[in-house]
Amino acid sequence: MSDFRIRELQSEDCRELVNMIKELAEFEGLPEQVKITEETLRRDGFGDRPFYHCLIAEVPNKDSQDGPWLTVGYAMYFFSYGTWVGRMMYLEDLYVKPQYRGKGIGTSMMTKVAEIGVENDCNRMQWVVLNWNQAAIDFYKKHDSIDLTSDENWHLFRMEREELRKFAVLHYQTVAKG
Repeated sequence: MSDFRIRELQSEDCRELVNMIKELAEFEGLPEQVKITEETLRRDGFGDRPFYHCLIAEVPNKDSQDGPWLTVGYAMYFFSYGTWVGRMMYLEDLYVKPQYRGKGIGTSMMTKVAEIGVENDCNRMQWVVLNWNQAAIDFYKKHDSIDLTSDENWHLFRMEREELRKFAVLHYQTVAKG
């Protein structure tokens, strides 16, 4: 299937983006973790200093009542910096609705994100995948990606907002005491 297009997310696409983010979270078994809203996506993705960038994939809409194109996937990414390699990017999500998988859409979106990375002199792109999602793992390995967990023994850590606050307060109190 080559009858699709990939374009940059526009502000008016945020409602559909939230829906797809929720679909992905449901697929991953983590729907309760989605806190994002349309308003947050608009605030954080547009303006002078966007926190993220996003591509969406669309196919011609057979029910043109809803417009000529139907959104079927997205790739969200942001730029980062690594002390060992310099410029890099992080692929937050790569999602294609189940009925449109296997048609080259995910590969095309990932290719476009990679092209953007090359254009911006990035030396690396990183992302995470759940250990049970063998289809995604196979997809990434097919495209010469390195599984850092099995190949280099790296562990990914995270602090949620409350833990982040506690840590910041603890550190501030320690410094204030001298």
